[in-house]
Amino acid sequence: MSVVGTLTANQQADVASEVEGQVVRVEADLGDRVAKDQVLARVRGDVIEAKLREAEASLDKATADEARAKPLRAQGIISPQEYDQVRSAADAGRARRDQLRIEFERIAIRAPFAGSIAARSLSVGDYVRPGTVVMRVVQDRPLKFRGEVPEREAPALQPGQVVRISVDAFRGETFEGQVSRVAAASSMQARSLAFEAMVPNDDGRLRPGFFGHGDVIVRRDERALAVPRSAVSTFAGVTKLFAIDDGVAHEHEITLGTDLGDGWVEVAEGASRGMQVATSGLARLADGVRVNIRADVPPGA
Repeated sequence: MSVVGTLTANQQADVASEVEGQVVRVEADLGDRVAKDQVLARVRGDVIEAKLREAEASLDKATADEARAKPLRAQGIISPQEYDQVRSAADAGRARRDQLRIEFERIAIRAPFAGSIAARSLSVGDYVRPGTVVMRVVQDRPLKFRGEVPEREAPALQPGQVVRISVDAFRGETFEGQVSRVAAASSMQARSLAFEAMVPNDDGRLRPGFFGHGDVIVRRDERALAVPRSAVSTFAGVTKLFAIDDGVAHEHEITLGTDLGDGWVEVAEGASRGMQVATSGLARLADGVRVNIRADVPPGA
């Protein structure tokens, strides 16, 4: 089953600042590989750091007050209400310290997952606010191949099937993936069913956004016969190939089956296993013509 589609990131995130302030460091740039939680940029944090030190000092005092008040409460020297006020002050101090610790941690803008930097939208000196997007991170190992098949072919599509994908950037190469998801509903406009296939990309050569041609292997038949597509010719509605026997070409009318990709096609009828076929000079061949066989020339050359 032949399909077309697009390679997309397995995950993609527009990473934004969670605090307000001036950018003081940028630690990743376009195309860089980053690890999960790696720092991408830093916002000025001296003001938050000062507030945190103040909150920690206040908490130390509140904690000490609570420690002194506890035995006084047990001895009845202070009232329960007075002790509750002291304890509440300590609890509020802890909450304030914890809040500032979180804010201080957020001055470092981190990658949400391992991937690559697809876009950078800030520089040192820029002023950011909560929600300001600073970088786009894409998870590109593996990638997703997203395509669609016509409704009539939907019953043959199942998760787990192998997909062989080719892209213009690497002509002659095939990248193998596996169908991971099939849409639960068909598109009413296109009368097609969407699917996704996971494609390993350990070497990082494939990029999100590449357009691809794919062949989904919907079934395997050990009895199937295949020939190079270059061996097949069609004229006036008749599809044929030339088998070579003792140096003589013999014409065979055939019926084609599934396009197997990589330059091969299934022959459903008209050929037999072990048959030697001509793959070049077909226009000059006719039934009974003697031919010269060159074993040093690859099929289709």
